[in-house]
Amino acid sequence: MKKTLIALALTTLPVAAMAEVILYGQMKAGYEVSSTKTSGDSHGPYQNGIADYGSRIGFKGSEDLGNGLKAIWQVESAIHLGNSNGKADGWANRDSFIGLQTDFGTIRAGRISNAMKANMDVVDPWEYNNEVLGLGKFTRTGERYVGIAYDSPEWAGFKFNALYSPRDNVNGGNRNSEYDYGMGAGDKYSVGLNYHNAGYYAKYGFDYLKNSAAMISESGYTKLKDGQVHRLEGGYDANNLFVGVGYQYSKNTSSYFRGLKGASISVGEQGTMNVGDHNVTWDNQGQEAALTLGYHFNNIFPKISYAHGWNVKINGTKEQNTKYDQVVLGTDYDFSKHTTANIQAGWLREGNGHDELNQSKGKNKTTAFGVGLKHSF
Repeated sequence: MKKTLIALALTTLPVAAMAEVILYGQMKAGYEVSSTKTSGDSHGPYQNGIADYGSRIGFKGSEDLGNGLKAIWQVESAIHLGNSNGKADGWANRDSFIGLQTDFGTIRAGRISNAMKANMDVVDPWEYNNEVLGLGKFTRTGERYVGIAYDSPEWAGFKFNALYSPRDNVNGGNRNSEYDYGMGAGDKYSVGLNYHNAGYYAKYGFDYLKNSAAMISESGYTKLKDGQVHRLEGGYDANNLFVGVGYQYSKNTSSYFRGLKGASISVGEQGTMNVGDHNVTWDNQGQEAALTLGYHFNNIFPKISYAHGWNVKINGTKEQNTKYDQVVLGTDYDFSKHTTANIQAGWLREGNGHDELNQSKGKNKTTAFGVGLKHSF
């Protein structure tokens, strides 16, 4: 009956559409609960609810133009099965592009993932919404940019990609005001290099972000700073065994230290302003590492992850009590090739830095639990 209905629906489409359009997606959600305790205080209120894990629906297709040339396109949109938490549903708000594919590589233009988001989440094989239930801190540098990208073909297990996003494609920001004060975020560049052979893999991702932060001098002068992200991942995924290890260095961009978020700088009569789309107001650097181990017992996949972030540097000085440690432990159960259940628990301890009197603000300790279901189609 189901196949008959699909066949009837397809008869209403043009013949070309039937040959070209592919519908795909993932529906995944679950129940999550968490609680955070700050040093010296009692537990805060428990947070619990139905959480979406990144559900999406997409359409893609291609047309053979002859002589080894193809036109390709994709439209992918987010669907939130739980509370959106500020993440709006919308059309083409995930990777969506149009391009040309040849034997020498692929050119795409549109909304495209950078190297870290495109294929460097191997070390983070968890499904979650709360960052404590997966390596959300470590993978935070994965972004989507509006730009143009080149993806190479594979040569002896090696592939690389490059992405360029012009400054005026940066989301948000008042361009006229930013120009007046010289504060606008600039161009973005992303490069990725990947190798895979006989179960072994190695990946390197690099982002360069123009004008992603601002440094304020004692005289009140604003000096723009460029941002960088370097991430390395490697491991083994074959013969039922999974090993993933990662290292990341970030500078003047999204930081795992919460004290660097939400800041703004004074611009005289205009009040305050954030810096471009990064909202980073201090020169900062951070280093972190992650490790995940797992083993497939038929359709059961138990795994464990550990992540650590060292104390960050702010304006060239190491800021004590800004490091973090995290452990995630859980199991996946495959009902079929397309449907998987997950259950996991996570523990995160992170420093809150110091106040103006150089006294410690203590640490946050968060415990979380989640159980969910994922179906791919």
